[in-house]
Amino acid sequence: MTRDAVAPFLAERGFEVLEDQRKVTGTATEQFVVARAPDGKNLKMRVRVCWRREGRNPRERQYAAAQLRARLRNDDWEGTLRFIVERDRVHGNTHSLVIQRDGAAIVFAALIPRDALMPIWLRQREISADLHQRNLMGDITKNHAMNGSSPTLWLQDDRTPAAHVVADALWSWPGVADLAKIEAGPLGSMDDTFDDCPSVDYAALGSDGNARRPVLRSEVRRDAKVRKTVIERATGCERTGCGESRSYRGFLDVHHILGAEKGDRVWNCVALCPNCHREAHFAPHADEVNAQLLVFAERFRPAS
Repeated sequence: MTRDAVAPFLAERGFEVLEDQRKVTGTATEQFVVARAPDGKNLKMRVRVCWRREGRNPRERQYAAAQLRARLRNDDWEGTLRFIVERDRVHGNTHSLVIQRDGAAIVFAALIPRDALMPIWLRQREISADLHQRNLMGDITKNHAMNGSSPTLWLQDDRTPAAHVVADALWSWPGVADLAKIEAGPLGSMDDTFDDCPSVDYAALGSDGNARRPVLRSEVRRDAKVRKTVIERATGCERTGCGESRSYRGFLDVHHILGAEKGDRVWNCVALCPNCHREAHFAPHADEVNAQLLVFAERFRPAS
């Protein structure tokens, strides 16, 4: 069911699916999809399916992972990864597409460049070893990347408060995209800083009675205490020369001047009215606006 859903899923996101190849060996199925991306590039993807969510494990929605190979070659973890990558190179595969389905919805779809696969796996193994060494994985004893005799890649792990950093290594890797987040358009880096400043395309609004669907995504973590502190210190819009204010809660936005990924600190944030917030993101002179805001916010940096 998951493999049959891949081609329609890609088409909905602006890909032109050219081939959907399946190779069945015993109980195993290999799938390769050739598609033209929205930016015009031709990709050949080896599709890897994550562990099923069938209700057998009460915690199964807290994690998502896919085996890269059923078993090791010559009891050599890194040699097995090199074999996997070289095999994809020989077959002309440019990417892996790792899919997690939950019910009828595809909730993760990690598009991973072929040559990024091994360094991501190595990094996840390193992070997992560190978590275990610091006793941050609770009763979980296995290294994430070394699942029995199967090299494994992780898209999600929320089983302990610290475990998410393993999956974060994948989503923050250059060139990796979660197609489940992308409705359509060219692939590339996605800056969720703009989530601070949402825009609405009113031309896209036009249906009634839509069913709810679960959505999971990768994003930069923000500390709610930072937002609270910035809002509480502000008496109005903190952009010099504005000062707009309203008495009701929620009027001011919290703007990350350098972007949320570069710093979620009170000295990288200002409280802005909606107009100034959009100007800081979208105006032709946005760089100048942000430079002025940064000078203002620096006063809140602790003395060294």
